[in-house]
Amino acid sequence: MILIFLICALVGIIPESGPHMIFVMMFANWLIPFSILLTSSIVQDGHGMLPLFSYTIKDSVLIKLFNLLFAIVIGLPLFLLGVYECH
Repeated sequence: MILIFLICALVGIIPESGPHMIFVMMFANWLIPFSILLTSSIVQDGHGMLPLFSYTIKDSVLIKLFNLLFAIVIGLPLFLLGVYECH
């Protein structure tokens, strides 16, 4: 399950909302815990990052790295504290 946690955080880097739906559906079917869905939701910003890419790539990357770090700092303790239960 920790591997899925890391994968969901990395998939969130993709600037589209589609990949996030995989984790929403997995949560709806009780396949992953809430902490993984929360991590995915924090990292994912959908298409909102695309306009910033046209302005500056450096700032876009810094924002995505901040989102990734913030999601892991929030989601990993919840995952380790027992919010990893799927039922």
